[in-house]
Amino acid sequence: MNKDVIVIGLGAAGSAALRAAARRGVDCLGIEQFDIAHDRGSSHGRSRLFRSGTSEGAEYVDLAARSRELWSELEQQTDEEIVTVVGGLSIAAADSPLLTDVRRAMDARALPYEVLDAAALRRRFPQHRIGDGDVGVFDPGTGVVRPELAIRLSVDAARADGAEVRAGVSATRIVERAGGVDVQLSDGSTVSAAQVVVAAGAWTAQLLPGYPIPLTVRRAVLSWFRPRPGTADRFTPEAFPVFTRESGDVTGWGAPIIDEYGVKIGLHDQAGYEIDDPAANDPRVAPWELERVEAFCAAQFADLEPVAQHPRGCMITLTPDERFAIGRLDDASRVVTLAACSGHGFKHSAAVGELGVQIALDEQPLIDPAPFDPTRYTHQREAVQ
Repeated sequence: MNKDVIVIGLGAAGSAALRAAARRGVDCLGIEQFDIAHDRGSSHGRSRLFRSGTSEGAEYVDLAARSRELWSELEQQTDEEIVTVVGGLSIAAADSPLLTDVRRAMDARALPYEVLDAAALRRRFPQHRIGDGDVGVFDPGTGVVRPELAIRLSVDAARADGAEVRAGVSATRIVERAGGVDVQLSDGSTVSAAQVVVAAGAWTAQLLPGYPIPLTVRRAVLSWFRPRPGTADRFTPEAFPVFTRESGDVTGWGAPIIDEYGVKIGLHDQAGYEIDDPAANDPRVAPWELERVEAFCAAQFADLEPVAQHPRGCMITLTPDERFAIGRLDDASRVVTLAACSGHGFKHSAAVGELGVQIALDEQPLIDPAPFDPTRYTHQREAVQ
């Protein structure tokens, strides 16, 4: 089998890459070691935050904006709602770098937002416990993404445009050769392509030994919280925006009720122990893993029961600078990686997938990939030498 493009891994970014390749009319194959929209990696969780303005920088704002466009197209094609826009609230002390970075990124792209003092926060968002020195930035373009739905619809759209999909089989080895790339599979077969896009998440370092950026896979957990009796209407999408809340040395985030699971809450620094084998990551969650997020919930929300519901194991893959790694392994390589979203990647994933395919096909990318170059650490070491 010889394809134009093979995409390895059909999670958030990989499913988007397969859709991008198929809609261009290229002969493409998607490989997924588990089922489509599975819960074994980093792309599950019923809801993920979508922010139009992100504190990571203006280039991430561009990725988010393009992702929203791509999901909007998919929504129109399928009559499904992938993104629910509910607004987003960042709360912190007035001099917090979090608020400074959010405002800088949004100003760089002329996005609208409001700055709210403590009195305005208490008046408009009484669900939160607000301190006298707190300030909020409200972004009307923020919302919630349904990750499993986004992945399924992207893969379905790719299939409709001619893509082949093989689920339940994994890539075990990638071999570059003159004129192409061979991908050995767990069933003993080999498939080949002119270009390969690797979106393997936590499995990236296993699949690509010698990857130019050191990757660390860490344990994370997903958790939801139930409103106290009679308060559920305070946490609906109409009343309770997506939030990021900095309080002391803890930064939490959350999303409104969109299904029976309740209010989703997590911590930015919740990553736990390192994971050597991603396939062995336990979906079960130990009580000690929930102590900090439950304490955050108790401290910030009087109307939520501070007992985590439906906890589920997850994991995140980090680069040392927590920036994405998107691009070729080197200038001559036929392998493009979409790696290491470092726990803040789903809102960017549709654009990340498209960007990877644009690089693979030598198209002019819509978004400059230079800030995400996987060889940036190699270049830094060479500059020092």
